[in-house]
Amino acid sequence: MVAALSIRQLKKSFGPTEVIRGVDLEIAEGETHAVIGPNGAGKSTFFNLLSGALLPTSGDIQLKGRSIVGLSPTRVLNLGLARSFQTSNVFTNLSVFENLRCACFNQARAGYQFWRSAMTVRRANRRAEEVLALVGLEDLRAAPAGSLPYASQRALEIGITIAPDTGVVLLDEPTAGMSNAETGRATELIRRIAEHRTLVIVEHDMGVVFKLADRISVLVYGEIIATGEPAAIRADPRVKEAYLGQDAA
Repeated sequence: MVAALSIRQLKKSFGPTEVIRGVDLEIAEGETHAVIGPNGAGKSTFFNLLSGALLPTSGDIQLKGRSIVGLSPTRVLNLGLARSFQTSNVFTNLSVFENLRCACFNQARAGYQFWRSAMTVRRANRRAEEVLALVGLEDLRAAPAGSLPYASQRALEIGITIAPDTGVVLLDEPTAGMSNAETGRATELIRRIAEHRTLVIVEHDMGVVFKLADRISVLVYGEIIATGEPAAIRADPRVKEAYLGQDAA
C-alpha cells in the first residue's frame, strides 16, 4: 500500500543554518502521527515544507505516491493535504458559518466566481453544515468569528482546515493555550476528525499526544531521533534525555 506521506532525506537550510537535517519518514494511510520535540527543533519548518509554504533545500515529499516538492500550498491542498496554523486564521468579521462556507468553495468547485451568490452553492452550504456539526459550533453559527472564545476559535480553525475534505490533515499545536477542560474537548474533536483521515499533529501537550497518536516521531535539532508507538517512545532513553525527561514517567 502506498503511504499517505513519504518523506525522503528532507533537508532545509536558511543560509548556513541547517534546520531540517535529512528527515526520513513514512506515514501510513489513516494513521494519526504526532511530531514532538523541544522548541527550536524544526517542527514548524517541517510543516511548512510538507504544505508547500517552503521549498526544501533537497529531498523529496510524496503525497500518496506523488511528489509535491515545488508545488504551491494551493496545489498541495487540491491534491489532498490541508494544514492548520499555531495562531487562529479566521475571517474575524464573518460569521462562523460564513467562514466554513468560504473554506468549502474549493471542494464545491465554486472557485472565485464572484458573480455567483454564495447561497446558491448548494454543495458548499451542505459541506459547511456538516463541518459545523462536526466541530460542535452549531449554536454559534451566526456569531462573528472574532467574537468567539479562544477555544471555539481554535475549533473553527480546525473546521476550516478539514472543510475541503482532504485525506491528509496537518494540525499545528491544536491545543496550545487551552485550559484542561478545553484541551479535553479539543482532544475529542481531533479524535472525531481522525476517523477517516490521515492526521499529522505537532503538539507539546504529552497527554494529548499519548491519547491520540498511533505513532510518534521525535524531532530534535532537525533530525528524527526516534519513531514508534507511544509506549516505545515513552520508554526510549534517547527521547527521555533529549525531550521528555521526567514527564515520560
